Amino acid sequence: MFVNSHIASGYLVGKLAKLDREWIILLIFATVLPDIDGLWSNTVAGHHSILHTPIFWIIFCGFGYGFGKVQLNDFIQKTFVLLFVGSMLHLITDWLTSRTVGIKWFYPILETNYWIYPIEPEKGDIPIWEMIIPPYFPFYFENKVLAYGELLLNILAISVFGISFARKK
Repeated sequence: MFVNSHIASGYLVGKLAKLDREWIILLIFATVLPDIDGLWSNTVAGHHSILHTPIFWIIFCGFGYGFGKVQLNDFIQKTFVLLFVGSMLHLITDWLTSRTVGIKWFYPILETNYWIYPIEPEKGDIPIWEMIIPPYFPFYFENKVLAYGELLLNILAISVFGISFARKK
């Protein structure tokens, strides 16, 4: 899934949950956070590091939440809950839309990648910054369900944002 679609999914979940604006911003940040591994990855398929495994987020957010609990700090607890929700939303949407690599749901027990649609790992053997140009971009959108699904997700998020913005005026 492309970054804009992760942002859209985080925004929509935040609106559905009726979160305040600052929490929606955190949720959006959390939906993009697992892709930070793209900054040090050489390829599209190679950017799925430990940050694209549930175990990392369970441990990281579990420790953060536990720290907030010990400190009796609701703000810290809610922050780590939303980081967890956002990161899991990222993994779920990547799993649904994977084209070159899946998600290792059971890592470190199993190294198996899981995906919904058939993947072509060799097509992801390009620099991550080349995702938005041919040949990767057209390949990604060969799957019409994914193409229209991402387009619809983004249109829906922009529409909800526009309606919310208009209501505040």
